[in-house]
Amino acid sequence: MYWPRSARAADAVVVAVLAVWGQASVWVTDVPAVAADRPVHALLAFVATAPLFVRRYRPLLALLLVFGAGWLHDQLGGTSGLLWFGLCLALYALGAHADRWPAIAGSVVVAVGILTYDVPRLLAGDPLDEVLPAWFILAGLVGLGRWMRHRHRETRQLQARASLTDQEMAEQAARAVSDERARIARELHDLVAHSMGVIVIQSQAGQRAMGDRPDLARSALSSIETAGRQGMAEMRRLLGLLTGGDDGTVAPQPSLQDLGDLVDRVRRAGTPVELTVTGDLAALPAGIDLAAYRIVQEALTNVLKHARPATAQVVIRAVGGVVDVEVCDDGHEDAGEPATGTGHGLVGMRERAALYGGSVQAGRLPDGGYRVRARLAVDGTPA
Repeated sequence: MYWPRSARAADAVVVAVLAVWGQASVWVTDVPAVAADRPVHALLAFVATAPLFVRRYRPLLALLLVFGAGWLHDQLGGTSGLLWFGLCLALYALGAHADRWPAIAGSVVVAVGILTYDVPRLLAGDPLDEVLPAWFILAGLVGLGRWMRHRHRETRQLQARASLTDQEMAEQAARAVSDERARIARELHDLVAHSMGVIVIQSQAGQRAMGDRPDLARSALSSIETAGRQGMAEMRRLLGLLTGGDDGTVAPQPSLQDLGDLVDRVRRAGTPVELTVTGDLAALPAGIDLAAYRIVQEALTNVLKHARPATAQVVIRAVGGVVDVEVCDDGHEDAGEPATGTGHGLVGMRERAALYGGSVQAGRLPDGGYRVRARLAVDGTPA
């Protein structure tokens, strides 16, 4: 059982106070039975207080020692105040820190011991209302201890579940990043493979068309062809590493030139979309073009999922070596990442933006709705 330093210090203070109280009650009292044999009563008072220091992790042992010494102290004519207070602490500790069967055993021992004291009192004519309240108090202390033990156990279980949930969420986020990077790698492979394929084809054509040129030109074109083929092979090898060996099929990737088709599909799904484009999108590098398209696609998909009914606005600006992408909606829900979502959409957007030195900002608007804003640098340096 974990025993914090603060709890040890508090226990030490409690035991010290009780020990001083017990010794003082023995050495300064005028009770004849105690005064006649003070060392014995001093020893019993010590045994009735010192074990309380270990009541948190040895509750049954502490209770038996405290109750036994206190009961004997009382039977030999000592005062009952120390017995009562120490017994209250020991019984609460028994309920709060002992397992089920030790708690039952300790309670039975105390009950039997108190019965040997209270039954003769009742038979002698003592009023019932002077005996029963103590029983209710002692039983209540054990019950309170059991209840606190149950609550602490529930709290620990909830903390463990929360920790496990956080770990699972972190693992899911890591998997989302990995999956998105693999998807980006596949798309980049398609783009690079296309470019390198063009290099190979042009170099082959150049070799055939320049048969009468110097050998130096032929050697250069041959080197281009070799480098292109090697690069394509390396890209396929890299793709296999990132995607588990499934390099898929090379297919044309969408671009910002296809935004019209994307917007039309969203409109047909029931969400009006306004599209504004500034700058020459055709002059953008293929990777930037694809990343911007995917960000718009993901943002509009989230609008369809989480913000319907809503109207969306898409603004693309390609000016000064920077591409700004902004997607807004006027829905009442969080169109970017709802409370029930996984957050993987934003993960993908940020991964794509970071690949080109950019960033993504997403959040609710003051007047309702949601906005996703991304900035990408054409030259790949932080925008």
